[in-house]
Amino acid sequence: MEKKHIGIKILAILIIIIFIIYLYGRYINPISFKVNEIPIYDQKLNPDYNGFKIAQFSDIHYGRTTNEETLKKIVKELNNLNADIVIFTGDLFDYKKITNEEKELTTKYLKKINAKLYKFAIIGDYDNLYLSDYSEILTKANFTLLNNTSKLVYYNSSIPLNFIGLTNNENINELYENDYYNITLIHEPDLIKNIKNTQIVFAGHSLGGQFKIPFVGGIRKIEGASTYIDNYYKIKDTQLFISNGIGTQDISMRLFNTPSITLYRLYNN
Repeated sequence: MEKKHIGIKILAILIIIIFIIYLYGRYINPISFKVNEIPIYDQKLNPDYNGFKIAQFSDIHYGRTTNEETLKKIVKELNNLNADIVIFTGDLFDYKKITNEEKELTTKYLKKINAKLYKFAIIGDYDNLYLSDYSEILTKANFTLLNNTSKLVYYNSSIPLNFIGLTNNENINELYENDYYNITLIHEPDLIKNIKNTQIVFAGHSLGGQFKIPFVGGIRKIEGASTYIDNYYKIKDTQLFISNGIGTQDISMRLFNTPSITLYRLYNN
């Protein structure tokens, strides 16, 4: 009888723990927020760009676990960073059809984001579902959409940084036939397998695995982020940085995986 009571107590404790973890993953972790600061060292970088600041945010998936308050946080934190370049690596909304009110709301907040030089964005897999609206929002918010295109950025130097934004791997080779310092923006990190001659890649999509186990890392693999899901990889001479993202995808939960934006500072040594 005593063993039976012990078994019931253990079961009750397990149920309580599971319930607490569910509440944390569903209602607390998704609305948490942090800013990461990461230095990037590369001897190939022109010394004129020492300290150059790039701020990245990604995967808002507006409408699932993110709302107007989330947008306010994003704007506030990004503007506090005073970045030279701000990049958005895709997936603004979480569904196929968006209302005019939602278009106006996201445009209003994205327009408030400041950058010293440029605000760049690329197309995520969800953005393709409402591409016309997405392009309109970005244009009105003063973002430059890089859709298998590139943009040279000059800052205190006659030698530019070349920012390349990829939507897919079709006809991209000519974008890399240069001697510039190439910085590539992709949504799905697995696309890096098809890229040559780039020094840095910034990606999103994986949400850091969405569910993280301490000392193990992200555990949820999705198409486009089945090989690369964690925050950093060194692949030959290329450094890959993957954003944790801000929202949730498919499942309205995050676990031990705080939504974040990231400030990168470039250094040549």
